[in-house]
Amino acid sequence: MFARSLARCTLPFRRTYTSEGLVYKAHGNPSEVLSLQKQVVAPPELAQVLVDFLAAPINPSDINQIQGKYPIKPPLPAIAGNEGVARVRASGKQAGLLEGALVVPLDAGAGTWRQSAVFDATAVHVLPDDVPIEAAATMSINPPTALRMLEEFVDLKEGDIIVQNGANSAVGQLVIQLAKAKGIHTVNVVRNRPNMSELEHYLRGLGADVVTTDEKLKAALASADMPRPKLGLNCVGGASSTAVAKSLAPGSTIVTYGGMSMKPVTIPTSLLIFKNLTCKGFWLSGGTRGGDRESKKAVLNKLVPLLRKGQLAVRTKPLPFRQYKEAFDNQDTQSGQKYLLRFE
Repeated sequence: MFARSLARCTLPFRRTYTSEGLVYKAHGNPSEVLSLQKQVVAPPELAQVLVDFLAAPINPSDINQIQGKYPIKPPLPAIAGNEGVARVRASGKQAGLLEGALVVPLDAGAGTWRQSAVFDATAVHVLPDDVPIEAAATMSINPPTALRMLEEFVDLKEGDIIVQNGANSAVGQLVIQLAKAKGIHTVNVVRNRPNMSELEHYLRGLGADVVTTDEKLKAALASADMPRPKLGLNCVGGASSTAVAKSLAPGSTIVTYGGMSMKPVTIPTSLLIFKNLTCKGFWLSGGTRGGDRESKKAVLNKLVPLLRKGQLAVRTKPLPFRQYKEAFDNQDTQSGQKYLLRFE
C-alpha cells in the first residue's frame, strides 16, 4: 500500500495524516479536470473511523458526476468516486469498530478515489473479512440495483420470466446471476455485433435462458416456448424500450433505470390501454443518501452470502491508482467490465 506520511498538528497528542486523492475543481471531461492531489486527513473524532481504501471502481455514474450530468453534485472541489472498499486504520472511542475491519461506505458521493478518509462510523458497513476485495469494492451500487429491481416491483416467483435490455451491462449481468439464484428465467436483449455468438455463450454461462436482439425478441420468445415476461428492465430507451414493452404480459411492469441510447422511453399508447402496463423508474441513490443507511445495510447483507460463495461475478480490470488516466483513455462500455483502482 502506498506509504502515508504523518505530520504534527497544532493540538497536542493528535496527528494528522496526508493522503492522495483524485480531485476535480470544475465539471468536465474526467481526463482533463481530475488531478492527483495531496490532502490532510484529520484524526477520527469519538464516533468516527479513519479508513485506508483498498480498491474503488470507475462507474458510469462516477464519470457523469464529474461531468456535472448526475443529480448528485458534491460541492467543489470534490473527491471523485461513489463506492469502494477500505480497512479501518484507526477508530474513535465511541465508533464501535475494530481496527482492521473491512468496510464499505454507505452514502453516495463518498469520494472513494483516495487513499485515506475519515467517516462517521454510522456511514460505513462492516463486511466479513473473507469477501473478495474485488467483490466488496463493487457491491454497493450495481448489485443492490439489480437485487432491488427484482424484488420491489413485481412479486416474482420461481419459474417466472423477466426480460431486460442492456443485458451485457454490469447491472444486466448481475440481474442474470441473481435471477438464476432465485429460479427466475431471463430473456436478455443486446445489440447485434460481430462477436454475438461469443457474447451469447458468456451470458448463458452466467445463467441466461435466452439471448437475442431487439429485432429478434418476438421470434426468440416464440421459439423458446415461454410465457410472456412479468417484468421488463430497461436501461437503453428508444426503440429497445419499445421492444421490451411489447414483449410483456398484460398487467406487467417495465422499470427504467438508465438511458444509454440517450433517446426517450417510447411506450405505445395501445400497450398502456389494452395491456395495462405499468411504467416506473428506479434510482438507487435516491433513497440511500444519509437517511436510509439501515435499508441499504439490509440489502448488502443479502448480497454477502452470494459474494462469499463466488456466485456473483463482476468483471473488473485492476489499475494502479496513479495510472487513473489510462482508464479514461480506454473506456469499455460494451462488455460490462469496469476499471478497478487499486491502492495497495
